[in-house]
Amino acid sequence: MSRAPRQLLRSVASFLIADGLGVVGAVLFSILLGRLRGAEELGLYSFSMAQGLLLQLFVEANFVVTLPQEVARAGTIASPLRQAQLAKWYLALIGFPLGVGLTIGLGRADALAPTVAAFVVSLLHSFVSSYAALLQGLGALQLLGTVIAVSSTAGALAGIAAVVAGWPLVPVILVQGGVGALSAWVWFGIALRRWQPGWPLWRTYAVEFLRDVFARGVRGTWEAVLDVLRERWYWIAFGFVTNGYMRFGVLFLGWIGAEAAAIGAYSAAQRFMMVLRMIPNAFFRVLLPQFAKLPGQFSEPWAVGMSAAVGVPIAAGIYGAAPWLIEWTFRIPEAVPMLQVLAWAFPGVMLSHLTEAYGLTLQERQRQIVLWAAVVLGLGFLSAASLLPPWGSIAVAYVYVGMETLYALGVMLMVWGQRRKVRHGAAVEL
Repeated sequence: MSRAPRQLLRSVASFLIADGLGVVGAVLFSILLGRLRGAEELGLYSFSMAQGLLLQLFVEANFVVTLPQEVARAGTIASPLRQAQLAKWYLALIGFPLGVGLTIGLGRADALAPTVAAFVVSLLHSFVSSYAALLQGLGALQLLGTVIAVSSTAGALAGIAAVVAGWPLVPVILVQGGVGALSAWVWFGIALRRWQPGWPLWRTYAVEFLRDVFARGVRGTWEAVLDVLRERWYWIAFGFVTNGYMRFGVLFLGWIGAEAAAIGAYSAAQRFMMVLRMIPNAFFRVLLPQFAKLPGQFSEPWAVGMSAAVGVPIAAGIYGAAPWLIEWTFRIPEAVPMLQVLAWAFPGVMLSHLTEAYGLTLQERQRQIVLWAAVVLGLGFLSAASLLPPWGSIAVAYVYVGMETLYALGVMLMVWGQRRKVRHGAAVEL
């Protein structure tokens, strides 16, 4: 094996270990919560955290995608980080109160306090993610993987301790999310001193943001918010429609007023998909900056072949093992058929991540990918609404599989069309 593939596999393995420890820790926390407190509390937790993810995606504005590319090309971190963090402060200024207002409007009093707690920890993670993006762009992938693994595990263990101690759900959420985010923040600050000596560990840009707000006044601040939204709108939309796919079922069931126990059953099955997704996530995070510098390394046959070779056997294995997996973990029988259906989304998830890693480096296709993801998500909500009455909550699992597969195929066609266009243009010039 040549040096380049070996390096790729080592980098992917480091992210797999990191995500594995972090995701498995979160799954163990969810298993313990479900077994000790039942499907209802697991459902409330999952719904609250899914709504918190929406706020995080809004505030992050997908700098996790663009910041590593910018750092990889320019080789500098101070200016890109400042721009990203100030933009996030402006988005948080309107995102947090808007999220609380919308949650109140849902009329689910049982989920209001946990959702507000989830909003708080989601904001912490959105700011910390910028530091992770810097290390990714600098190529410090193994170090990044270590920080993610340790901090995520620390947060999960803190949450488990809070559950075992019998704490209410709100402090459990704050402890789990807060310990993970703050430990990563300190470690990232220390790590960045290799490239930026004297880097302030606790720099938040909050003072700089407040000075800017006072200097601008109300009207100027609103104009600054609109400027950020105009610049980042399609990245925000991309974050919603792609990352939102995984939380689609929990959000849909929560928004239509389904019982918390039904949400908990779907969430139990979904947790296994979270573990599986660490495989394509690792490839995406490694290949994104690599394709930004060397786009010629991507090929459609490789992406399709890798997705089939990895995705189909894993999906088949999960389908067969679902009864035992649920019995050994959550002990929620209603989750078994959910998991058997959800497993078949994995080949599509693998394909979409591999093609996104290349497609998002193409300026000509970025907005088309976002639009396609939004169309598929809209079709998913419409399909779930129509299939739910006759099929029950299992319909949401079928719809999710269809969404992931349809989205992956669409992105692949876009990438193939762009590459064919470029090759045709090169041939004409010759």
